[in-house]
Amino acid sequence: MPRRLLARYLRRYAPWYLGGFAFLALASVCSLAIPWMVKNAIETLEAGREAGELGWYVAAIFVLAAAHGVVRLGSRFAIYGAGQRIEHDIRSDLYGHLQTLPPAFFQAQRTGDLMSRASNDLSAVRHLVGFGALSLMGTTLAFAGTLIAMLAIDPWLTLYTMVPFPLLILLAKRFNALIHLRSQAVQDQLGRLSAKVQENLAGAAVVRAYTMEAREVAEFGRLNRELLGRSLALARTQAGFSPLMGVISGLGMLILLWLGGKAVVDGRISLGAFVAFNGYLAHLVWPTLALGWTLTALRRGLSAMGRIGEVLAVEPEISDTEGASELLAPAPGLSVEFRNLTFSYPGRRPALREVSLTVPAGSLVAIVGPTGSGKSTLGLLIPRLFDPPAGAVLVDGRDVRSIRLRALRMAVGHVPQESFLFSRSLRENLALAREEVGEAEIRGAGERAGLAEEVEGFPQGWETVVGERGLTLSGGQRQRAALARALLRQPRILILDDVFSSVDALKEGEILGALRGVLKGCTVLLITHRLRAAQLADWIVVLEEGRIAARGTHAELLARSPLYARLWQVQQLEEELSRA
Repeated sequence: MPRRLLARYLRRYAPWYLGGFAFLALASVCSLAIPWMVKNAIETLEAGREAGELGWYVAAIFVLAAAHGVVRLGSRFAIYGAGQRIEHDIRSDLYGHLQTLPPAFFQAQRTGDLMSRASNDLSAVRHLVGFGALSLMGTTLAFAGTLIAMLAIDPWLTLYTMVPFPLLILLAKRFNALIHLRSQAVQDQLGRLSAKVQENLAGAAVVRAYTMEAREVAEFGRLNRELLGRSLALARTQAGFSPLMGVISGLGMLILLWLGGKAVVDGRISLGAFVAFNGYLAHLVWPTLALGWTLTALRRGLSAMGRIGEVLAVEPEISDTEGASELLAPAPGLSVEFRNLTFSYPGRRPALREVSLTVPAGSLVAIVGPTGSGKSTLGLLIPRLFDPPAGAVLVDGRDVRSIRLRALRMAVGHVPQESFLFSRSLRENLALAREEVGEAEIRGAGERAGLAEEVEGFPQGWETVVGERGLTLSGGQRQRAALARALLRQPRILILDDVFSSVDALKEGEILGALRGVLKGCTVLLITHRLRAAQLADWIVVLEEGRIAARGTHAELLARSPLYARLWQVQQLEEELSRA
């Protein structure tokens, strides 16, 4: 698979590689012509001709050397340029593909390993399609051209001096397989090390809070030593290849000195031909040594391409189905219906069981229940962050799977409990919701989310950079910033998944009260564990172990739902204890 996948990118830039090959071919002609000119110059001296004719050969050698340098530079521009563009295309395709994959994929993968594939592995691929391609073409042309020139001088001498080279091919095959295995081991270990670093940087506060520094440093040291061991094993293999190639080339030189010298003494070839033949044989030394590096680049690049291909081969589980269309309802709010919904996460027991619920357009419904009752799962299925069964979740009376994914998600504002902010300014984080948004709109959304007053007290106001994952803000500020971002989208369905868990109850009530006026007509699902906030809803749905246990108003549920009444009593007690 790595070869087929790489070939797809190589075909895009075939003209670049053909141009580079043409430059290399011309460079080889210039390079191979120089020993032949030396041969003719020596034969001119042997014949006792005029010195002016020798000067012509000197000038020709100078011109050939200069031309060789120029066209060699052209080959590098063409082939390295193609390699850089292929790297660009693979990086773009990999990043774009990652955007299409569902949350379940990222939950099963380590972020550091994905980062390693997008950086270290991609660099190895660039090395292959750049240096590796140049070296492979150059080596092929050098061997082919040099053998033709040597055969033209003396076929038998060529045959004898090439005797050691089959051994070179056998050794190259053996080293190639060994380099592949050890390159793969290095890349895999580098992925594990990158994942470890990423996890520790993201969880630095937890590491310090639990005084885990020494243990984490020790674990990093173990992984680092493992990487060092694997890298040294690879380096030893690579280092052993070139000297062996040099020894084999030296054997060919010894054969030439013995048999070639005898041929000159016997008069079968001229001294000039012997010198030229020696030059051609020396010309094979560099391609022979470069063969080891080329094979290393080939194997390491293919191993890296295989790891990248593993990600590219993952099919997006959630995509537009055939015949999917846009949302057509003009009303600001959209109805939501769950029809006999049963849903399970991969490898787990059902999170929701036979849930049937209709939320009319423009209503505010609260979803409450104990931890693990399936509240958040309902919110994830509406915008298809996880795919529901066919016909189980409907928006505006239509199966969400029959609506174009972009149109569906543009209509839904989903604010999770764990709010994520990018390491940019607050203004930029909020503006992600819409391509074009003015300062007044940003401030208005901030006011509705109960954030504007605090932000305007910051020294840099809305231009305050919030740091990695928004860690320079408090938990409540992060949640309200995420809410403001969703409000800027002007959604037709707004899902608030416990977004006020880090905000005090009084502030939560103020924000929800303000939102009821602002979001008039918008359908709101308030997923919360705070029953005091749920009282503001038109009606309340109680979930227990993935099933609907009860539904109704706050007063109705207190009267006829033992679960709801128990949750209310517990929260009342908690509030009293917090005030004591």
